[in-house]
Amino acid sequence: MTETTAVDKFYGAALLLLRWRVKKWGRPKLATESGVSAASLLNYERGRTVPDPEIRKKIADALGVSPAGLDRLAAAIQKGMIGLQGTEGVERIVAEATAALADDFSRGAAPLVEQLLSSQRSTPPASSDEEIQALAPILEGIDVPELQVLVEKTPSLRRWTFLKLVGEESARSASTDATRALQVASLGLWVAERVPGDEGWQCRVFAWAIMGNARRVASDLDGALEAFASSARLRAEGRREPPEVWRLLGLEASLQIDLGQVPEALRLLDQAAQAAPPVGAIRARLLCKRSNALERMGDSEGSIAALREAMAQIDREAEPRLLCMLQFNLMESLCAIGQAAEAERMLPGLRRLQTAVGNGLNQLRLRWLEGKIAAGLGRADEAITALSAVRAAFAKEEIRYDEALAGIELAGLYLEQGRTADVKSLVREMEPVFRAKGVHEEAQKALKLFRRAVELETVTVELVRRVVVYLRRAQNDPRLTFEG
Repeated sequence: MTETTAVDKFYGAALLLLRWRVKKWGRPKLATESGVSAASLLNYERGRTVPDPEIRKKIADALGVSPAGLDRLAAAIQKGMIGLQGTEGVERIVAEATAALADDFSRGAAPLVEQLLSSQRSTPPASSDEEIQALAPILEGIDVPELQVLVEKTPSLRRWTFLKLVGEESARSASTDATRALQVASLGLWVAERVPGDEGWQCRVFAWAIMGNARRVASDLDGALEAFASSARLRAEGRREPPEVWRLLGLEASLQIDLGQVPEALRLLDQAAQAAPPVGAIRARLLCKRSNALERMGDSEGSIAALREAMAQIDREAEPRLLCMLQFNLMESLCAIGQAAEAERMLPGLRRLQTAVGNGLNQLRLRWLEGKIAAGLGRADEAITALSAVRAAFAKEEIRYDEALAGIELAGLYLEQGRTADVKSLVREMEPVFRAKGVHEEAQKALKLFRRAVELETVTVELVRRVVVYLRRAQNDPRLTFEG
């Protein structure tokens, strides 16, 4: 293996090492400092792609090292990975690595390289809670089989601290990949079953709730209810409430919202708020759930107020991803009540956040939001261009439910312009949606009614609005029927 190949292969490990443990930065922070998107940084750290020289310089400058120094660190890691094991080998690699870095990094880099290489030894070091918590950036985006191997080879990870990370990763994945959310939740159950004693009981209580949430997102509400029932039975077996019970209550509240049991969801959220820290990201996430519940009740003003309160709770530098979600939800809600002008004023800030934390799907949803804002401001041609692109992108990715939503919204814009021929053409293009397994039976009925109205030329803007509202509320609730 040549040095160039070695640098390419282990560049991501060196980048992760400096960002995560030396600078103590999250990926969004490095994205902001370097001007390189968080999605690209994730690909570099995972070794999926290699940056070109110009990008390497931007990243190195942000980290405070030279590009050559970062490359030499990658080469040093490569040498240790392919055969220099044991104390003597590690010491030599540490010496090379620290020499490659600026002076102010030396003390931090040396033990980190040793720690990285220690995974090659026969006996892994014990993991403290702090070290486990530091794994959070690595879990994001890691392939689930790789994560399974990590847990199997590192028994010290089988504890409550790691299970919390697994739960957070499953929830994070749920917004873009329900299958991954289920896989990560299954791994959480595997871990929980191997934790002994009282800590194991606590882990199993939460692992079943994590599984329930993953099933909820996958629209398996019966399976979600079964999982939460398992969690409740285990919880009842304990002689005390598990720590951080607000996590359980918040997850169960999300299920109750999807089941249409909004008063019960609000009751659970009230209990969670009493048990949770009074301020910060935890409080903000609970307020976001409250916003969802109030929206389901038709209380748009209350929903918006909850989102505004949530945004005031968080450290914007420390929680860019959460801030991004809250701003996005708030802007969608403002569009829904006819306040697109305020949403448009927020667009530049959201675009900056999306660049730092977004992936391709988030960027697509941002384009969707831009179309809604344009529609709300009467810029119909601009809105049609945006929604047409969004619908086509969802069709290409075979994300059928969102394709259906964007398509119905686009049909409404055509109808407002009297373009009935374009509505019929759009319905023909949407034929895969009417057969898609990713659209549950009740939603299919609403779409078929819409299609029939188009065929009979009786479709109205009001019907389109009602179908859109229904599809949004029924996305995770296959039991919700459309009152046609």
